[in-house]
Amino acid sequence: MTTNQLTTTTANILSQHFPNIPIHPAKGTSPTPDTRGITYRLLSAQLTRERSDRFVQSHAFEIRWLDADNIPATLPDELFEALETIDVEGTPYRATELRWETENDTPRMLVYYTMRTTKVSESAATMQQLEQRPTALKATRE
Repeated sequence: MTTNQLTTTTANILSQHFPNIPIHPAKGTSPTPDTRGITYRLLSAQLTRERSDRFVQSHAFEIRWLDADNIPATLPDELFEALETIDVEGTPYRATELRWETENDTPRMLVYYTMRTTKVSESAATMQQLEQRPTALKATRE
């Protein structure tokens, strides 16, 4: 699973759960005052090695509601429901943390996804069967 796949899936899920609300990627650090709807952006992506063959991928997303004066009462619950478990190309991923907060009078949800992956090593050549054929030995004199 790549970061782009996770970001695209997050955007698609927001569009599916909020079909009548504009969903757009966040541009810059603060939205323009006339922008309405929901923005999303990837805050961080990390890949950490746990062992030689095992890694941890961590992704943090910020989802913002852009109209601080008109926040639907059910918005936090709807965002929790939409983003708690997402399906990325047939594999479900569950958020490890969902947090609703307000920053500078703009409500936002922070969503964290953590996945453990294992590096698939190349398969070693398996032992092959030896074929043995009986041969006649000739005695020679010197």
